[in-house]
Amino acid sequence: MPDTTSSAANILTLGNSTIDLPTMPEVLIKLNEIMADPETSVADVAKVVSADPAVSANILRIVNSAYYGLQVRVASVSLAISVMGFNMTKKVALKAAVFSSFGQRRAKIQHFDPTSFWKHAVYTGVAARAMSQSSRQFADMHPEDAYIAGLLHDIGKIIMMEKSTPQYLAMLRKSAQSGRSEDEVELEDFGYTHADVGSVLAIKWSLPEDLATAIRYHHAPARDPFHRSLSSLIHLADQLAWRAQMPSTLGTTIAPLDHEVYDQIGLSPEQVEELLPQIHDDFAASELPW
Repeated sequence: MPDTTSSAANILTLGNSTIDLPTMPEVLIKLNEIMADPETSVADVAKVVSADPAVSANILRIVNSAYYGLQVRVASVSLAISVMGFNMTKKVALKAAVFSSFGQRRAKIQHFDPTSFWKHAVYTGVAARAMSQSSRQFADMHPEDAYIAGLLHDIGKIIMMEKSTPQYLAMLRKSAQSGRSEDEVELEDFGYTHADVGSVLAIKWSLPEDLATAIRYHHAPARDPFHRSLSSLIHLADQLAWRAQMPSTLGTTIAPLDHEVYDQIGLSPEQVEELLPQIHDDFAASELPW
């Protein structure tokens, strides 16, 4: 198996100068600022959230989901934040901000179709969430955390596409023509992979360390020294999306499945197969970013 993660030196170079990474969306900046103050109230957070319709809508949808099991429907952003807590509020804001920053409609170019990319990302998130809810291995994880990790696992591809378009398209052509996986060709052509780019973005945006690590190792979970279960979950969810004919890029080849991930996530292949109808239904009911 090729080394799907570049050296620490390449990661540092990437973060400092190689590629122009997007800045953190304003809503996340404001939430970080006010949440750093121990005196911040629910009303303070609600004021920031309410100024962003996409974030508000996502928070209300999630707090009214079956996960929270509330007896009455919550229509107040302040009450929703009280129920969810500040940390989950910030994560929901992250999801909405990502769609806002990267989810605009763009034309299909050769092996890259933005609509296909986002379908893949959402399916991976839905699959990760469903598997995490079915495994005691993730009993302490909120299902939305698993969804966000799946949603963002390939975000580095969008950044590479936008910031290094000719070279990235040439890389995709090489991957498609040679039958070699993208991450292998990326490492050869760029010196780093889309997983590296995504993890550096997560660090730049001050996202949780386990999320940044899972993004970096989602093609090589066995190399993850810190959060192998989460990396394994995203690795398998990614594979399920490709198997469902929802690739993130067109005509290219995904790296092979690491079969050890089943032990890492606490589910057998048969148990994962039984979840597929639910995953398909959850994806069909999901709100896509267009």
